[in-house]
Amino acid sequence: MKKVVMLLGLAVLLIAISAAFSTKQDDMNYRKYLHQDRTLKGKPGVLLTALGQPEHYEFDFFNRYLTQIFNAAFPPALKVIIMADRGTVLLDPDNATATAPSSPRRLVDCFGNDKNEEGHEYARLDLQWVEPRDKGAPGHYLWTEHKNGYIDIVEKVAIKILCNYYGKMPGNKIPYMQQHRMIFKEIEAMLAREFPGVPMRWALAMYPETIEKAVDELIDERVETIVVVDFFHVYSALEEFNSLFPEIRDAVAERAKIVFAPFAGAYPSYRRAYVKMAEDEILRLPRQDRKLLILARHGFPDIPGDPYPELARVYYYNLKREIEVALRGTNTHVVFADTDFAGEDMDPKEKRLATFEALEMGLEDGYDYIIFILVDFMSENTDSIFAHPIESLEPLHFAYEGEVPYPDFNKPFRIELQKGKTRIISAGCPVGDRYRPFISQGFYDTAATVLRGEPWPELLIPEEKKKEGMY
Repeated sequence: MKKVVMLLGLAVLLIAISAAFSTKQDDMNYRKYLHQDRTLKGKPGVLLTALGQPEHYEFDFFNRYLTQIFNAAFPPALKVIIMADRGTVLLDPDNATATAPSSPRRLVDCFGNDKNEEGHEYARLDLQWVEPRDKGAPGHYLWTEHKNGYIDIVEKVAIKILCNYYGKMPGNKIPYMQQHRMIFKEIEAMLAREFPGVPMRWALAMYPETIEKAVDELIDERVETIVVVDFFHVYSALEEFNSLFPEIRDAVAERAKIVFAPFAGAYPSYRRAYVKMAEDEILRLPRQDRKLLILARHGFPDIPGDPYPELARVYYYNLKREIEVALRGTNTHVVFADTDFAGEDMDPKEKRLATFEALEMGLEDGYDYIIFILVDFMSENTDSIFAHPIESLEPLHFAYEGEVPYPDFNKPFRIELQKGKTRIISAGCPVGDRYRPFISQGFYDTAATVLRGEPWPELLIPEEKKKEGMY
């Protein structure tokens, strides 16, 4: 599993290095968002959107998402090299982290197929072994006779996600969509209570056809203003302003007015889910014991011109303050740390604290408890179940043995470990009946703000001199 992280880490490292030299993001759509006309015209409708990580593996999702990120992060000169299609990438599903060629019994492509279109087994074809870029990292086989139109590095990462992520989950399922559907359902019920007659649809950002279908259905219901709520805690040019929002505008095609709602992280109702998780973890522990609470963020690449860092301050600053108030008198130190785009390799100037560094420091300082809460996700996903624990718990050499122990998707995914006197807990994401209602309320409040014609919450706050995430 460590080798899988090495491959994904290489992709993240390429993004981190390249992002600093990439073309500055166009901020026109961001400025339009801040200064948009927020009033309703005629009958309103609500469109909820989410990324859409599939329950069962689908290459189309990972291809679209990774390609979107690479296109934003890599400068044109590097795209020619990194985003190349040199053939069909193949891996051994029984040894997807192989660092040297062997005689595999079976090889699969990015769709999970072990045969080409002519029905010939990949493992019996004339193949090239491609050495890894880094020593000890996984390599891959390449069928050079057939360029399939996909980026090699995307294919390689996707196959490893298929084999080593989905392949290790109970029923080969990722809980993201199951848990998201519950949020959609709760928001729809709240809308029906306060705004009867206001229709709602949901769509998935990485499946454009769902956006077109949802928009068409709202238009068919004579909606004249579509209120859009995207399921990210904070908006960015990468995810929203220069990608999803223009796609929604294209789907609407001037048939209705669009109001893009505030992001949920600006609302205390949304942040309450994570405060509640912190209370549940800390307040049950002996008051005198020393506790380190790590608010684990996914991390965000330094893409020039992307407004995410300035918009995120309102979420992170208020969340940390609210948690510290809730835990006052419990002998708890609260820090932010990032899973990706932090650490010596990806952050040589040490602007951010990495989650594994926070764990190392906590162990060195002899805390009785070190607790992680994942504050950038509202549903469990491949990042929360795999990337976060494997990277954050790397000092403990964490790895799954066999199937991932996650039998109940109505509860947060939880890991508990012991290192000497220190109890280490990864408390997961705010899912299930105890925490999900706060998430649902937060997203509902973003739409309700527009529907009620209320003033928007503060989206921008001044930057503190002390860097977020410092220990």
